[in-house]
Amino acid sequence: MSESKKRVFSYIEEYRDQMIRLLRKLVRIDTQVPPGLNYDLICDVLADKFSELGCEVKIHNATEKYLKLSGAELMGLEGPRSNVVARYRGKTGRPILHISAHIDTAAIQEEGWTVDPLGGAVTEDNPYGRSAYDRGGGYVWGRGVSDDKGEIVSMIYALQAIHELGITLDGDLILTCNCDEEIGGVAGLGYLMREGIVKADYGAQWDGGLTGIGLAAQGRTRFLVRTLGKSYHGQLPVLGVNAIEKMSKINVALTDYWRNVLLKRQKAVPGIVLPDALKEVGVDKLTAMLNIGTISGGVQGATVPDRCEEEVLRGMIPGETFEDVKDEFTSVIEGVKATDADLEYEVEVINVREGYVVSPEHPYVLEARDIVREVTGTELPFTGTLASTDMNYQVNDGGMPCFNLGVGGPYSNGHKQDESASIDEIVDLTKIAALLYMKKLE
Repeated sequence: MSESKKRVFSYIEEYRDQMIRLLRKLVRIDTQVPPGLNYDLICDVLADKFSELGCEVKIHNATEKYLKLSGAELMGLEGPRSNVVARYRGKTGRPILHISAHIDTAAIQEEGWTVDPLGGAVTEDNPYGRSAYDRGGGYVWGRGVSDDKGEIVSMIYALQAIHELGITLDGDLILTCNCDEEIGGVAGLGYLMREGIVKADYGAQWDGGLTGIGLAAQGRTRFLVRTLGKSYHGQLPVLGVNAIEKMSKINVALTDYWRNVLLKRQKAVPGIVLPDALKEVGVDKLTAMLNIGTISGGVQGATVPDRCEEEVLRGMIPGETFEDVKDEFTSVIEGVKATDADLEYEVEVINVREGYVVSPEHPYVLEARDIVREVTGTELPFTGTLASTDMNYQVNDGGMPCFNLGVGGPYSNGHKQDESASIDEIVDLTKIAALLYMKKLE
């Protein structure tokens, strides 16, 4: 094993420039969501690469059922929801290890970028800070380099090293590049897992950072709330019903609900720590949350608005069910209606993704931590997040022990302008992936 590891690590170092060329190629394919265009284009590129490595490859486009469950119409999604599934056969086919990374990216802000977000520029330094793993390898820039296209490149080149060096695996390796993670993953990994297209004994979600090994995350329900009023001349508002006014009342109630009820609804996760930024504001447990994310209504100042819409995201701690969350959310609005006979509203569910917790004492995740330490020399903590990830489908639907890992950190500006990733960090993650493949499947 030690000789194989040495050869694989040397190969990965030798091919780091080729890795970054592929990453730059992927960054230049615009897959920001919404709308989520070009999934088919990026899947074609990845399918060709996997085929070159001896994988059985198929592109799966999610069905209309999963588009509806995604809230495609409400969210303005466009184009096929394409997903690549690549299977690298081992001698015996057991066990099966599944590694997942997502092809979509967060939206690109119109202003504030100092580099081309689709350019894939490479620099020696980073004005936003340094990665803890920076050994002078430089940084690559653009939307998705740290979330999650750098991770895609990592899992591909880990397999390429094993394949081209002729290292034989016993078990099967399944690599998926799936869509829509940023908006819930329903038509991506959700579709692949719930339709039984992917089944495995162990899983890893290549999405996160090298600051901790993720074992817990919250779920979320995305609601669309609509208030209905009566249009009239804006200088005679007493003869109309102002939909924005009604929504304002709802928002006061929702804000009180999350600050005075949800913030007290917590789930302790022994052995799992939350990021320092959360602990600094007093949050050291998974905690239910709510965010009023968008609001729109009205046509102009001289007209009473007869319609107002907003999107609300409700963060769910593991164990909270969708039905209970929906009922409670609606009851808050009903409480407002009880005091305002003119309030008319509608609530639609855009999509749902549940939370999860994997035990930090599971032998598989302990083995994963040992692998990370073997590559980096650092024992990472087990961590959790108040966000949600596609790992819920592996844990909740696939029933497999799982962890998440990736590249990026405070320096990398994930979801912000000027996103970057340390090239040395991508290389280290590739070595971790290769070692995981060998230790679980060789």
